[in-house]
Amino acid sequence: MTKSANMRASLIPYPVIAAAVGGNPEAVNRVIQHYSGYIAALSMRTSYDKNGFPHSLVDEDMRRRLETKLIISILGFDLN
Repeated sequence: MTKSANMRASLIPYPVIAAAVGGNPEAVNRVIQHYSGYIAALSMRTSYDKNGFPHSLVDEDMRRRLETKLIISILGFDLN
């Protein structure tokens, strides 16, 4: 698959974006699912076990905060 074909395959269709901006919960969830991997990557934290070994894990509070900011941005987006 070429780079442009791969790019098109990973884009959210415009009707879904328009529905999400309009407040459709299913469309908003689809946008959140699309960005869930990126949000999880941004939410990674390193914790250490009792032996001092590092472990990476998703900070659930940070993940929820980022999802909330995404929802606020979606609902406030101007399509014009």
